[in-house]
Amino acid sequence: MSNNWEEKYWELMLKENFDEAIPLKLDNFPKSFFKYRTLSNRTIENLNESYVWLAEISSLNDPFECSIQFDNDECLRLFYGSNKFRENFKIVSGETLSQKEIFRLTESQKPYEEYLTLFKEKGFEIKVTPEEQLKKVQSRWDEIVKERNQNLKICSFSLVKHSLLLWSHYSQDHKGIAIEYDFINSESIRAFIQPIIYRNRIHKIGLFEEYNTINMIVSGLIKSEEWSYEKEWRITSFKQFDEFPNIMKVPKPVAIYLGTRFSENDEKLKSELYAYAKKNKVPLNEMVKHPNKFELIAK
Repeated sequence: MSNNWEEKYWELMLKENFDEAIPLKLDNFPKSFFKYRTLSNRTIENLNESYVWLAEISSLNDPFECSIQFDNDECLRLFYGSNKFRENFKIVSGETLSQKEIFRLTESQKPYEEYLTLFKEKGFEIKVTPEEQLKKVQSRWDEIVKERNQNLKICSFSLVKHSLLLWSHYSQDHKGIAIEYDFINSESIRAFIQPIIYRNRIHKIGLFEEYNTINMIVSGLIKSEEWSYEKEWRITSFKQFDEFPNIMKVPKPVAIYLGTRFSENDEKLKSELYAYAKKNKVPLNEMVKHPNKFELIAK
């Protein structure tokens, strides 16, 4: 797989250039995806009925999930250059702004402060400070993002099966399992699964209006670089009309890997997993500690 292709894919998706984005993803599509799970009745049910659970954003362990920022100053510059702003200004002040005054507002590094100055020059005064104005706009933006995130569900996979941290965090301290899937021949999964992009800054857009379905999905694909060890891909599902399922069908696993502490599980659950693997001819592999390295090996 080539390096940094994910960034190019992200750029194409934002431009809605799907004719180039989809082939790029397929050219770099992984052979194996791993789903870390605790051994529970729900896990056995997932296996027997061949589905994965789609989680709501609010249930995830990263508080920055689907974080997205907007450029307040850019919003204001565009608004100050609009006919609507000029009409409102005339209604409020009784004066018509000149092209030179509009230029002052649309080219200013701090457009709201420039607006306050211009308004004061004309003998008026606005008591809303730049800080208060930004707080008011940010509050509305937070409402929009929260509402949009309620229309998004995800299911996470990793490209690695040997991570000590992943086994600790998502497989009940190594007592659980990792399920290996091959999605290359599953059209529905291929369409909805996307690579995570790891960055040190939150995704930012210029205008409220830019926050469409694509931006909503992309915001859920960008995480802090501190999570890069997960090598994560996500199935992303968004609400369409009244359809918003909690599950998605998946193919039979390629293999199942047992954690180093798998033996500590309930005997009934272990027996059910063994029975599933035997019936469906799914290989079981035990994860063991490397004899002289801090690594896990599958055998």
